Amino acid sequence: RSDEEVARKLVIVEGELERTEERAELAEAKKKQFEEELRVLDQTLKTLHASENKYSQKEDKYEEEIKILTDKLKEAETRAEFAERSVAKLEKTIDDLEENLKDAKEENVKIHATLDQTLSELNSF
Repeated sequence: RSDEEVARKLVIVEGELERTEERAELAEAKKKQFEEELRVLDQTLKTLHASENKYSQKEDKYEEEIKILTDKLKEAETRAEFAERSVAKLEKTIDDLEENLKDAKEENVKIHATLDQTLSELNSF
């Protein structure tokens, strides 16, 4: 009877061993699947880090360009304001000179009239 019991236990243990080996194979397959997923995720993460670095460098470059262009804009605005003030001064100078020219022409006309009158008087003697 003990041989039968041992044989029965052997069959049970062999069945358990077979199920355990199947579970181990499934676990090994899942392990390989997870390792592959982990490898893909790791590669994706590295790609994302590389992209992040690239975009960070681009952002830094664009920020520097914005700073340079902002400085140029301020400089151009300052030059434009100076030029506008200069133009206003020159326009005032032109207005003053035109007024002086007008006055000088009027004075010239008066002098010519006086001269003509004087010559006319001198010719009448």
